[in-house]
Amino acid sequence: MKRLLLILPLSMIASLSSLAQEVTREEFNTLLQRIDALERGLSSARNLQMESLATEAISQMPESQVAGESRESLIEEVVTRIQKREESVNYPWMELTQWDGVRKRMSSEQVIEILGPPTLDEPSLHKRKDRVFTWQGRRVATGERVEAIIRFYKNKVIEIEPPGDKKPFVF
Repeated sequence: MKRLLLILPLSMIASLSSLAQEVTREEFNTLLQRIDALERGLSSARNLQMESLATEAISQMPESQVAGESRESLIEEVVTRIQKREESVNYPWMELTQWDGVRKRMSSEQVIEILGPPTLDEPSLHKRKDRVFTWQGRRVATGERVEAIIRFYKNKVIEIEPPGDKKPFVF
């Protein structure tokens, strides 16, 4: 699939540039070889990253826990720690402690500084709310859909719905 996504733009560029210059079959094959090499390098880097995450997770566990656990529970613990790490990297806004820093009357820039950019930044049709930030994602371990919303009026926070919270904080 990745190869198709890379080859399609290359073929479009090649066809557009064919008006100015012809691309030889040898040049095209050379590009394909370079793409293959890049994909292998990326795969290798991902494997090294996962290995280092597993090593880090095991090293952070107490020695008594590593020695006394069965192999299945040790693997489960490592997988859980890797999933939490992946979630904190990809969706830092899902961590409820991040939301403790968000307060009423904060500007949208301050909110983005704390939580990162929202998934959606939309205008509101409500007369007392003029902008809505929405963060959306899925929990890595369970696939559970998570959503959080902050509403603004005149670029100031007026309502906060942290992830997993059904009742918004209205100011």
